[in-house]
Amino acid sequence: MAPAAAAPTLDFTYPPIPSVLGISPHGILAAIGIALGAWLILRRLRQEGLPVEPVEAALLWAIPAGIIGARVDYVISHPSQFDSLWQALALWNGGIALFGALIAGFATGWVVLRRHHAPILRIFDIAAPAVAVAIAVGRIGDLLLTDHLGRPTDSSFALAYVVKAGYHLAPGFGPSPAVPPGAGESCSDVGRFYAGCGYQLSAGYDLIGAALLAIVLFALARRTRPTGFQLSVFGLWYGLQRLLLDFTRGIDERPILGLTGTQLLAVLVIIASAGALARIGWPRIGLSQDPSPPTDPRR
Repeated sequence: MAPAAAAPTLDFTYPPIPSVLGISPHGILAAIGIALGAWLILRRLRQEGLPVEPVEAALLWAIPAGIIGARVDYVISHPSQFDSLWQALALWNGGIALFGALIAGFATGWVVLRRHHAPILRIFDIAAPAVAVAIAVGRIGDLLLTDHLGRPTDSSFALAYVVKAGYHLAPGFGPSPAVPPGAGESCSDVGRFYAGCGYQLSAGYDLIGAALLAIVLFALARRTRPTGFQLSVFGLWYGLQRLLLDFTRGIDERPILGLTGTQLLAVLVIIASAGALARIGWPRIGLSQDPSPPTDPRR
């Protein structure tokens, strides 16, 4: 049997929680995150005297659209897992991708808010920190499930999950129940998760990054900023976060240039967000405390 790798310094180990009352903790915490995010958005709208009815309508459509977008993103990013259209549609078997949910949710929200002649970018600025909170809460479910385990690591600087023998890991992270490496196997095997080995805790990285982003965006909300600024900061920060973070992931397919589907989408989001910030103007962001609002906040 191959020797196990040395455990990293910042390591965690705990029994996975595959379900709570028959429901995946991923689904439970994702639902709690969405509900909390929606509550934060509506609360802030009321504080600022903005109409809530258009946003309630947008949320009603954006949430299911986000679920569909998350599934489409996952299927595109993991084509080898699906042999038929029925398998691709079988969402109840698991398999969603956060970035697809964000893109589909924001796009659907834009359409609905535009039909209501609501100030879209102002509302999206208000939504940005709430969405970051929702992401952080949802990642707690991934951690409980031990989903999104990353590449093997014994680095002293890694945030890692150490697998114990007999643990039932999340679907796709085998062997499960976990066993130590066998003949010809080792902790360095990418895409295999053995007892006694440490793996990058990718969901933990995303939770920390999203929580920090939420703190920054809530702090920015206390000062007047140009319309679209917080949305652009959210897109640039989270796009860069996922572009870098996905290099630590262990089982994702990398269809183009060695990048995951999420990383390819992240590049587009980074470019769009950086362009938006350039259009707003960095000097004005740093100096102006009461910028003149745009003529049409929906644009």
